[in-house]
Amino acid sequence: MSIEIFEGNPPTQLTFVFPDDWAVSQFDSSRFYRERVDRLNGMKAVDILAAKGERLILMEVKDFRGHSRENLRRQTSGALLIEVAQKFVCTLSALVGAQRSGLPEFAPFYPPLEHSRQVQMILFLERDEHTPGFLHEKRLTLADFKSKLRRLLVAYDVHCQVYDRAHLPQGIEWRVE
Repeated sequence: MSIEIFEGNPPTQLTFVFPDDWAVSQFDSSRFYRERVDRLNGMKAVDILAAKGERLILMEVKDFRGHSRENLRRQTSGALLIEVAQKFVCTLSALVGAQRSGLPEFAPFYPPLEHSRQVQMILFLERDEHTPGFLHEKRLTLADFKSKLRRLLVAYDVHCQVYDRAHLPQGIEWRVE
């Protein structure tokens, strides 16, 4: 058995598949987020929360395939990473609120909050493989994004990763289709 989370719309929809021993939430679509957190103007949320034991992943999914031109400026200016960092901070804050309210549906996500070294921020970024001319030259690597995201979130002492389907490390328990 596995848990599937769908992000995006066909034909470029991504399916995130987690083993059934993970706790997984499509957080930005949760009732808690929509009814309690989003009421505060400016709050944001990551797409996916995933936890196993003392490990917590906050994941933001961006699929720019077929939309390279519109999203180039967001990538090169740093606006994309600021948005992702803000979503991380807002989600972390919302989880603290959920914990303080004693919401049982998010209980599997609470233990790692006590140990920030077990919290991981993942930006999952799919882009077109080849972009003509100017767009290809301006393309930042996943390592560039990871380095910049880590600097933005340094105050939170969390692990930052940036992946796409072609660069998922071996040994992770979840996959993307």
